Amino acid sequence: MNSLKKIISLTCWVIISFFLLSSTESKAQVLQTSVQEMTNESTAVLYGKCTSKRCEWNEDRSIIYTYVTIAPEEYVKGNLGSEAVIAVPGGRVGDIIYEVSEMPVFTEGEDVVAFIWTSPSGKNLVTGGFQGKMKIIKDILSGKRIIEDVGIMDETDLQHLTPGQVRKALRMKLEDFVAKLKGYMKH
Repeated sequence: MNSLKKIISLTCWVIISFFLLSSTESKAQVLQTSVQEMTNESTAVLYGKCTSKRCEWNEDRSIIYTYVTIAPEEYVKGNLGSEAVIAVPGGRVGDIIYEVSEMPVFTEGEDVVAFIWTSPSGKNLVTGGFQGKMKIIKDILSGKRIIEDVGIMDETDLQHLTPGQVRKALRMKLEDFVAKLKGYMKH
């Protein structure tokens, strides 16, 4: 009887602990990076069309990368050639899915702005995680190409946000966005 009470007591403590621990926030923390910072930190900034994706293991089979090929329409900064191949951590090889939080997802055929930095090993990676990929869409009314959500543009935008505050999505014409990026490079 005494051991039954111990089992019940232990079970109750496990359940209580589970509820207490699961109620805490467990989101990954991503440093909010401005477009100006990403521009400065990037080896290349381009916009173009995602033409293909392929997933492969790295050499020691410890991580899967999705290799995204973008046909650049224009390089705003740097130049990675007629095709830019970006390695994004995560992907699927066979039945194995390797997920990395806060990484961008590219779709074949979509137009994007990509902020890219070249690592010391020579891999082209997205600057700022998911923030370093912005989707370009065509505005139905004007027919102009726009960035769906430009993120935080510069330090001025960051100063106006309080900790934990979510900023409303901001749209911007692609030509205006590119002009801003070019302006950041002059500073």
